[in-house]
Order: sequence, then structure tokens, then C-alpha cells
Amino acid sequence: MPIALPLPRFPLVVLLCGALASVGSAAQAQPAEGGNERMSQQLREAIERANGQRTPPTTRPAKGQPPPVAPIPSVTVNVGQGGALRVVPTPPTAPSAQRAASASGPSTASSASRAPAAAPARQAQAIAQDEVPPPRTAPAAAPAARAAGAAPLVNARPPARASEEQVQRQYERARAIALGLPIPVQARPPRDAAPPEERKPAGPPPPWSYRGPGGPQAWARLQPEYQLCGSGQRQSPIHIEASAALQGPNEALGFDYRPSTGTVVHDGRTIRVEVQGENLLQVRGSSWRLESFDFQHPAGEVVDHSGFAMGVHLVHRNAEGQTAIVAVLLQPGEQNPFIDRVWTYIPLDAGDMVRMPLGWLDLSALLPKDQRYYQFFGSLTQPPCTEGVLWMVLKQPVTLSAEQLRLFAQMFPANARPVQALNGRIVRDAQ
Repeated sequence: MPIALPLPRFPLVVLLCGALASVGSAAQAQPAEGGNERMSQQLREAIERANGQRTPPTTRPAKGQPPPVAPIPSVTVNVGQGGALRVVPTPPTAPSAQRAASASGPSTASSASRAPAAAPARQAQAIAQDEVPPPRTAPAAAPAARAAGAAPLVNARPPARASEEQVQRQYERARAIALGLPIPVQARPPRDAAPPEERKPAGPPPPWSYRGPGGPQAWARLQPEYQLCGSGQRQSPIHIEASAALQGPNEALGFDYRPSTGTVVHDGRTIRVEVQGENLLQVRGSSWRLESFDFQHPAGEVVDHSGFAMGVHLVHRNAEGQTAIVAVLLQPGEQNPFIDRVWTYIPLDAGDMVRMPLGWLDLSALLPKDQRYYQFFGSLTQPPCTEGVLWMVLKQPVTLSAEQLRLFAQMFPANARPVQALNGRIVRDAQ
């Protein structure tokens, strides 16, 4: 228990400091043998004079026996209210620590004894001379420390506040114990486990294409407006069987194509020509204006189980916004002058476009002499696969050279949609 001495502060401090200083000088001057014993005895006498207690004398060892290593007490000096001086002994070290200190040798023990004694002395002297403030103690921890007879804690920190997650785990554990349930155990990943990957937001769907993840089999899933590509009942292209086609009515196609100009666009999927000028088609009692045409390799349309090397789709629209497409089939053969004029202005890179000179396009040169056709209702052959399109597939194919075919095939190895189900539709053979 700390003992408060109501003595003047300065004489007692001087007495204690002098005793401690003599202990330090004696420890330095004495040889290794017997130094620890004399130093310990002097230190105990100094503590007795401070506390008013007596310590039984230390018996000297027999001649020829090594001197015992006495535990060196350490003290903590604090100044209380009214200038009262408190000398508090530090609890003794464990026996294992004492054996380790004795095994380290006399010189080590001597230096260790000087450190705890000199530090309180210097602190007490500084406090007595009002050079430094007294050590701060934690208010909450000081009463408990005084009751236990230990030195007050300096700069004690309040206990960390438990998080809501820790409180919840403690509650669940206590509840399980009270109800006799299995105690929940928080699963921990192994030390060598990789940190969990952050869930990244889903990126935009891949653009539609004719191959790969964005191919025809995935069109309906790429965008909500592409649903007809998977659920539509009147989709194009189709397989036309001449024997199953319904004959008539015999209505000729009225083409009124004139020399005009256009812009050749490389959109990354095909070559499309946007036509300027009045190029009209008369069919089914309506006038349809040619807006554009594009190329497929191979042709999407199949007639009597026979495919074609390429196809050209001439896209028309009327005043009501309806769409009519004329399909021209191409087979290898003689060079096609119309194809040559278009190939001259093909952009080499996707996204590029080239404008043709005025009067460069004469679309009547693309049409076959025999303009009989098959007619049915279908859809666009690319997303959004809009239905209600009037299709006319010309029976007679036109030719293009092998070199013309090779040039396009190098740029677009396959850019045609597969054949779609007929689903009971009527195909008319307009002779």
C-alpha cells in the first residue's frame, strides 16, 4: 500500500536522491563479486528510511560459495495533494525473469539496478523543483490502481467501443447458449485465400453481328426491342419451295429506276449504299421509293434447296412507312459492270463512307431481264427483325465474277441470317 509521508517535500527528496546516487556510485565502483548484494542492501535501507520499515539483514554466504543474487526492488515516486510524497514498490518479477537476470552476469544486473533507481530519483527531484508537472493518471483507472497497491496508470486509454456487428454476434452467442442451440461460428476464409472479387456492374450487351456472342442466335436477348428476332412468326429469309408456292396473281413489278448518286457505307457488317434520287417501284397498287440496298454473302434466300453465292436487297418504303424489299440473287459467272461501279467506292475501314459522283448509279443495270418473282410477307433480316415486310424474290439470278466475289468474301466471310421457319405462310408464284 502506498504510504503518504507528511514531511516537507524538499529534505526527503534530497535524502532519497542522495541514497540512490550513492547506490549507483557504489555499484559502479564495486567489482562484480558481491556488488549486487551490497547495492541491494543499500537500496533497501534507503527505502526503509523513506517508509519507516525494517528489512531483515542479509546473511553473508559461506566462504567459497557464490553470493546470492537478491532481487532488486524498484520504486515509483508520486506527489499527492498537499505535497505528500508516495513511494510505491513495483511488484516483484517472476522467478523465471529473476533467473534470466542472474544468468546474464553481474555487469548486466548492475546496469539493470541502476536504471530503475535513477529514473525515479531524477523524476522526484524534477518534481520537487517544479521543473516538470506531475505525471497524469487516468481518472477511471486511478482508484483501482490505488486499491491494488500498484502505481497509477499513465495516459490510460478508454476501452474501444464494440461495433454493432460485434454486439450482434455476442447476442446471438448468448442466446444460443441460453436456449441450448448450436453456437454460431463465424466462417473465416483461409489465410491464403484470394480476396473476394468486387461485383462489377454489367456492361452494355455486345453489338449484334452475324457471328460470335452477338450472332443471330442471341439477337433476341441483346435488346428488348429485338424480341421479334426470337419470337416472331413471320421472319425472313425463308426456304422457298416452288412446288408449294401458290400461283398468281400475275402482277408485274414496275421498276422506274434512273441514274442517280449514293453514299457507300461500311458499317462493319456489310456494304450498304444509301441512294439519293427518285427510284420508284410500283406493286400492289402502291408506289415505293428506293432508299438503300445492301449485300449478303452468301444469299439468305434458298430456292428448292439451292443456295446462292450472294444476294442484294433493294429496300423500298411507301408514303405510309411500309417496307418492300426486292431480293436479287447472284451466282458466279461473268463480270457484273454494276458491281464494279459499286466496288470502286467501297470504304476499307468500318465506319467510313464514300459518296459517289452524280449519275454514277444506274440500278436498272442490276436487274435481270426476267423479272418474275416469289412474293410473301416476312421481316427485316437484321435486328430489330420488324415484321410486315413485303418480300419479292426475283427468280432469275444475275452473275458476278469470281474476283468480285472473292473481294467481298474477304471483307465479309459470312453476313447472312440463317433460314427461318415458314410457320404456315403462303408464298405466291407471280408468273
